[in-house]
Amino acid sequence: MSFFNPIQIIDSVTDKPKGLKFNAEAPQVCSQTYMQAMAEGDIAGHTPWRMSGYTPTMNTTESDIWDGAGVISFPTAAAGLEFVSSDNTQDIGTSIFSGTATGGTATTLIDAAKDFTASTAAVAGDCIILEKSGASPEYGFITAVTATTLTIAGGFSSGGSASGRAYTIVDYSAKSGAQAVIIEYLDTNYAEKTEICLVNGTGVVATVNTDILRVNGFYVIVTGSGLKPVGAVSLRNLADTPIYSTILAGQLSSRSAVYTVPANKKLYVCKVYGGFSATGSPNNEYCRLFIKATRRPSLAFSTGSIFYAYPGIFTIASGGLGVYESPLMFPAKTDVKISGISSVAGVSSAYADGWIE
Repeated sequence: MSFFNPIQIIDSVTDKPKGLKFNAEAPQVCSQTYMQAMAEGDIAGHTPWRMSGYTPTMNTTESDIWDGAGVISFPTAAAGLEFVSSDNTQDIGTSIFSGTATGGTATTLIDAAKDFTASTAAVAGDCIILEKSGASPEYGFITAVTATTLTIAGGFSSGGSASGRAYTIVDYSAKSGAQAVIIEYLDTNYAEKTEICLVNGTGVVATVNTDILRVNGFYVIVTGSGLKPVGAVSLRNLADTPIYSTILAGQLSSRSAVYTVPANKKLYVCKVYGGFSATGSPNNEYCRLFIKATRRPSLAFSTGSIFYAYPGIFTIASGGLGVYESPLMFPAKTDVKISGISSVAGVSSAYADGWIE
């Protein structure tokens, strides 16, 4: 066993000890709050987590906080999904080049077999998508073009290199609306994965991957000059129903307060906030918002498709905050969501804060 001398905090002005000591048995000391330390990456293995959602259909029957109506559905088994926009004029992604890069770095893509200045030339502002349905999909935006080399502003989204990877270039100027989306999902083993797909208006697009069990994120990542989708983009079962996630017209992400804990992870929820509003009513209408999960409170055992309610908040045509001094812990594979019931029809939003470890 190794032993270390006590460590002191020294004042940089007076060069004298500040009086705070710690030793090898307690090596981690933070001067900021626990959540701030996590946000700055000072607590190994801990990642800040939050989810937020909105529903335009809060009502006297229970509704989940998501852009769809009523209670959200979950896939019953891992499968491929499909998505479609309600707009068939501007929510379309147009591919002008595709292939496999013969070289490149984290900020360049080289394809010696192409002339990016010919035909429908690639230009600054176009998007490069790498390995749309591969193990590590990512994307970046072009800032400079030569015949065989493209330069990408700030590199690709996950910091990877383009060399040797399949790519697709999406024409920024072709359409003004949503051009590509990314799906963040859990597979059969609850491992985290992603897939990027081009939008095809009202034409149905099926995912390439067929191992999607849970959807944890759905975002528009490439647009034209309008910088947002013109129609609503829905992610759904291959039989067209049910819908698992929706991005409403004018939004860039699915506002869904629904999350599933990945394999080998634990989720700790320490705070939940929610608001409710109803128009045209002279009364002090209310909404009760609460976290629900497929775990019975105080029991780590999975309850399958049965959602148990956890302590929530009560709002009267306004907002409310619930703080859990002892954070709620949800183990891997738990489905977690925020739901509510109100005295009259209205709209509601909610978010939760915590961390994953």
